[in-house]
Amino acid sequence: MSDAKKEYPIVWWTKWFNEDQYEGVMTDDCGLPYNCRHTLNRSKYNEAKVIVFHETDWNPKDLPPLQDVHESKKAWVQNTGKLCVSEWPQPLMYQQKYNSLFTYLFNYHFGSDFIMSYFTSGRSSPRALINLVSRPPLHTLQEKNQFRKHGFHEQDSKPLAPVAWIVSNCKAKNGRHFMANQLKKYIDVDIYGHCMPNRKWPKKKDGVADMADEELVSHYKFYLAIENSNCEDYVTEKFEKPLAVGTVPVVDGPDDYSRFTPSKKSIIKYDDHGSPERLAQYLKVLDNDDKSYQEYLAFRTNRTVDNTDKNGHVIIDSPATFNQDYKERLLPWFIDNWDIDETGFPNKTTTQWLSKDGGERTSRAKYGMQWGPDGKGARCALCRVARDLTEGDAVIDPSKRLTIDTTCKFRKFYHVSWVIAFHHYWALFTLVVTLTLLFVLLTRAGRGCVKTLILRVLKVLKSVTRRKQHDYFELQQESEC
Repeated sequence: MSDAKKEYPIVWWTKWFNEDQYEGVMTDDCGLPYNCRHTLNRSKYNEAKVIVFHETDWNPKDLPPLQDVHESKKAWVQNTGKLCVSEWPQPLMYQQKYNSLFTYLFNYHFGSDFIMSYFTSGRSSPRALINLVSRPPLHTLQEKNQFRKHGFHEQDSKPLAPVAWIVSNCKAKNGRHFMANQLKKYIDVDIYGHCMPNRKWPKKKDGVADMADEELVSHYKFYLAIENSNCEDYVTEKFEKPLAVGTVPVVDGPDDYSRFTPSKKSIIKYDDHGSPERLAQYLKVLDNDDKSYQEYLAFRTNRTVDNTDKNGHVIIDSPATFNQDYKERLLPWFIDNWDIDETGFPNKTTTQWLSKDGGERTSRAKYGMQWGPDGKGARCALCRVARDLTEGDAVIDPSKRLTIDTTCKFRKFYHVSWVIAFHHYWALFTLVVTLTLLFVLLTRAGRGCVKTLILRVLKVLKSVTRRKQHDYFELQQESEC
C-alpha cells in the first residue's frame, strides 16, 4: 500500500511561548510523498510517535506517560530557540533528570537532529541569507561618511557615531553590556532601545514615523551584533540586521562563525582583538580609511541601473539585487550550508565546493541535512522521522538521549575591568564603609571607639619610640667604648 498523501500527526504537548504557534501547521512542501500535521490536540497522542515540548512552556507536572519513553514507544523532542541550552540558571527542563527523557533536539545548533537556525536557506525568498548578503549596501560609503558628519537627515543634524547598537535586554548572562560600556570609553557608540540608550530613536524624513530597525542600522558603518549567550552555533537576528543592509557586523557569540560568514573579510570578531580598547582602535582605523573599510563589503553585488531606482535607492526585493555570481564571491562553506533549493537538495554545490574547502570542514552529510538549516527544513526532517517511526522503517534508540550543552561560556565579559569583575563585592564594601563612618560620626559609642583606637595607636607608637631610643643609647655606648 502506498503512503502517498498519507498524513502523520506531530503532537506538541506544550504551546510555543504560550501561543498556539504550531496548531494545524502542515508540512507538505518538502518533496516527500506524504504530509505531516502539527497539533496541540492531545487526543492524537496515541496515534503520534513524536511528541514535542517547547523549553519555556515545559511543566514537569504535566507530562505524558513516562513509561512510553522508557519502553521506546514515543520519541520526545526538545524544542529550544531563544536561549542557549545551558544558560545559567538552567530551566528545570534542562536538568539532566529531565533532559535524559528526550531523544531528539530541535533547535539552532547544527549538531541537533532538526536544525532551525534564525535564518532562511535557499534563494527563492528575498530574505534568504544568501540573498541578504548579496545585495548592495543600502547606503554608499560616501553617504555613510556624510551621516557621520551631519546625522540621518536635515531634521536630525546630530552627527552619527561610527558604531550603532540596538539592545533591549539589560541582563544578558554573558555581561555584554559591561563590554559595551568599556568600548564607549574609546570610540563613540550610538545606543538605542530599552537598555543603556544614549540617543533617541530617529524619525523618517517626514518627521512622523519611526525608522525601521534595518533602516536605522543601514546608516552606520559598524553594528554591534553581540549575542546574549556565547554558545556554539547560537547566532540570531542580531547578526542578520547589519548583513541585510550592508553595515559591517562587529560580532561576539560562538567561537566559530564560519557557517554564517559569507566572506573571509565580512565580519569583525571581538575575540580577534581581545579587549574593548584594541577593538575600538581597529574600528577607528577602518572609519578613517575608506579603502580598508570597503574590503569588508567586497563580496556584495555592485550597484547597477537594474537594482536601483531613479533616486539611487536599492530595490531590495528585486532579483537584480541578488548576487548573480555569488559562487565566485561567497565562501564555499557558506554556500554549502545555505544554498539549498525548494526540493530540499543543494543547488549542485556540495561536491563541487567541498573539494576546494579542505578536509577540516564537515559537510552537510554528517548531520543528515537534506533540507536547509531553517524552520522549514527542521519541520521537513521532523516529518520524515515521524513517518519512519510510525511505519516501522526506523526504531527509537533507547541509548540516544540528550545531555546538557557544555559549549556555552558564562559571564564572558565580567573580566573587562577589575571593578566590573568584582562589582557586587565593591558595592558591599562601599556600603560597609559608609555605615561604619556614620556609626563613628553620629553615635557616642562610635566616637568612644575611635578615641580608644587612637589612644591605643599612640601607646603603641610611644612604646616603639622608647624601644628605639633605648637601642640607640646602647649602640652609642658601645661605640664610645
